[in-house]
Amino acid sequence: MTRISVILFDWGGTLAHVRTQAQAFAIGAAKAGEILCGLVGQGEVERLGRAILSAEAAAAADPSHREADLTAILAEWAAPMNPRFTRQQLDAARDALGEQWIGSLEAVPGAVEAVGELHDRGLRVGLVSNCSVPPEYCRREFARQGFGSLMDFTLFSSEVGYRKPSQIIYQEALKRAFSDGQASDPSRVLFVGDSPALDVIAPAAMGMKTALVASPPGFWPDEDHAQARPDLRVGSVAELPALLDGR
Repeated sequence: MTRISVILFDWGGTLAHVRTQAQAFAIGAAKAGEILCGLVGQGEVERLGRAILSAEAAAAADPSHREADLTAILAEWAAPMNPRFTRQQLDAARDALGEQWIGSLEAVPGAVEAVGELHDRGLRVGLVSNCSVPPEYCRREFARQGFGSLMDFTLFSSEVGYRKPSQIIYQEALKRAFSDGQASDPSRVLFVGDSPALDVIAPAAMGMKTALVASPPGFWPDEDHAQARPDLRVGSVAELPALLDGR
C-alpha cells in the first residue's frame, strides 16, 4: 500500500456510537415548536420530531445526495400554525435543536487514543461525516468527545450541502487533506469508516486507500459488502495504529 500521509475518518459507527439521537431530537422538537408557535399540542410536536428523524433517510435516498435542511423542515412545519414567525425565531428554533442534540453520541472505546497516536506520528487527520445537524453543533459534540484538538480539520455534510457518496463532499475533503489545498495524490489518503458503500467504494473510486471498520451483521446491505474491496479491515479504530505502523 502507498505510504499514507493523511487519514480521513467517518464519525458515527466509526469513531462514535449514536446513542440517544432520537430522544434528543424529540426534546429539541418540543423546544423548537414552542419558540416558533408558542404552546402546541403533543401531536404536532411528535410530527415535527418524526419529520426531523426521517430527513436523513430521505436525504440518503435522494439521487443527488443533497443533505437535509433542518431550517427548512422547521419552517415548513411551523407555517400552517404561525405563518408570521420571524427569521430570528427560526434561527433560535434551529439552535434549540442543535443544543439539545449535543451529548447524543458516545466515543468508541480506544478511538480518542488511536486518533491521538496517529496525529502524534505527524499524519494529517480529518473527519468527513454525514450529519444534518448544523456544523457548529457537530464540532461542539465532536470536541466534547475528546477529538477536537486531534483533528486538522472537520467536514460535515450540513456544511457543504451534500452527503456521502456525493463526489462534492469527498472533493472538498481532499482539498482540505493537503496543506496546499490541492488533491495532488489521493493514494496517500486513507479513508476509514464502517460503511462499505460510503467509506470504501466511493473513496476508492476517487483513488483513496480505504479501511473498513466492522459493523453489526445486517447493518449495511449485503450487496455493498460484496462490492467493497478495502485495503484494510479492522474490528475497531483502536487497532489502526498498529496496522499502520511503518506504512
